[in-house]
Amino acid sequence: MRLTVGMCPALTEDVMDKLRQYGIRNIREFMKTDPEVVAMQASVSYRDLRSIRRVIKAHSAAFVVRGDDLLREAIHTTRAIPTGNTELDKLLGGGVLTGEVVEVCGGWGAGKTTLCINLAIHAALMLGLSVLYVDPMASVTTLRLTPHIETLSTNAEEVEAALSRIKVVSPGDVWELLKCLEMVQQPYFSISRPSASGSCGGISPGNPSGKIKLVIVDSLSAILTPLFIGSTRQGKGVVNQLAASLKRLGCEQGLAVVVMNSVVRSDYGKRTITQGRKWKPALGKFWESVPHTRLFLEQLTSNSSSSSPEHCQDAPIVSVSVWKSTRLKRAESKISLFPVPET
Repeated sequence: MRLTVGMCPALTEDVMDKLRQYGIRNIREFMKTDPEVVAMQASVSYRDLRSIRRVIKAHSAAFVVRGDDLLREAIHTTRAIPTGNTELDKLLGGGVLTGEVVEVCGGWGAGKTTLCINLAIHAALMLGLSVLYVDPMASVTTLRLTPHIETLSTNAEEVEAALSRIKVVSPGDVWELLKCLEMVQQPYFSISRPSASGSCGGISPGNPSGKIKLVIVDSLSAILTPLFIGSTRQGKGVVNQLAASLKRLGCEQGLAVVVMNSVVRSDYGKRTITQGRKWKPALGKFWESVPHTRLFLEQLTSNSSSSSPEHCQDAPIVSVSVWKSTRLKRAESKISLFPVPET
């Protein structure tokens, strides 16, 4: 930021000319210099220089915040949203945390979409939370959600209320996705029931009580992969923009963000982070450091026995591993995903 005449009463045209002759043209250069040296060599009043420094500090300096105050605020504002699966909640330390980006990786047919739907339904039906479900593949509809919710509740009003809390949008590209996320960041905005087209046109001003608390993106690789195909060079910048937007949602809006990512074959021994693994997350190194927690989902078998409260038949048994986390130890657990009825 440049120094300008009138920024403070002591910064007159004459003082500004003398500072320019001395080589000081912006606030950074001014604050780095010793006022006593400038006063002697530039023939400027020491009192005026001190006055200018006080004004700049008052307007530009960050407020001092105590570390224990930040910790106390984080404890009071952070909330664990249970997934509805006891074993998965244990693995995650209680559930997905607000303020974090949780990534679930897995191959085709591993159960990522099933996990997404289960998480959304549990949050909407059991916890009464509003959920933004981003579905680029347009595979999740009300007709697909309704039969499963009806297996958990026979009350028609509860089923309708749960459906109204799950806001499904189907962006055609990353720009529509960013638009949806920007609207969620606005204060007192909620998302209405999806339109017939499934686009994010359903976003509108709403009641603060319907504020989104959980954002699910399924699947992230489907919407970002086209950016890296061909001769386009905008992929890296867009990935960084999306990463910043998702993290800002978690930190500033107090949301929990869950994204689904695919996997690709890993080259053994070339990178420490994937050494000894058959698979590694897609999207490469540009997305590698974004998630706070990264899970790997792999389907093992289909079994009628279920560790979930629903005890549904033919529930797929999957292995969930913690690949990376800022708060969790690396661990692995076998869980049962209750199946989602197909339309």
